[in-house]
Amino acid sequence: MPHCILEASDNLLDQPDWPGLLREVNGTLVATGLFVEADIKSRLIRHGVFAIGNGAPNQAFVTLNVQILGGRTDEVKAQLSEALLPVLTSAFPRTLAQMQCSLTVQITDIHRASYRRQIND
Repeated sequence: MPHCILEASDNLLDQPDWPGLLREVNGTLVATGLFVEADIKSRLIRHGVFAIGNGAPNQAFVTLNVQILGGRTDEVKAQLSEALLPVLTSAFPRTLAQMQCSLTVQITDIHRASYRRQIND
C-alpha cells in the first residue's frame, strides 16, 4: 500500500521519463515517513481518447490517484497531496506553459474491511 495510478492525456507536450516519474512519486511518498518503499505500487495509464470541456486540442490532463487504506485523517491526506503536486508540476513545464492543462492529485480510501491481498515470497 499505497496504489498510485497516474493517468495522462496523450497530447502532453512534455514526455517525461515515465518510469522515473513513477519512482519520484514513490520516493516522495517514502519521504513522508508514512509508507515503506516496497509496499508502493505505481503505474501509468495513457489516454488516447478523451474529452476535456468542448474537446479543444490544446487541453490536457494529468491526474494522480493515490489509494490508501482507510483511516488516515484529512490533514494527512492533504499533506500527501501537497507533497505530490510539485512532482507533477516539475514534470510538465512545457505543457503547463503552452496548453490548458489540469494537474490533479487525489488521495482516496480503500475500504479496509473488504480489502484482501496475497503476497508470494
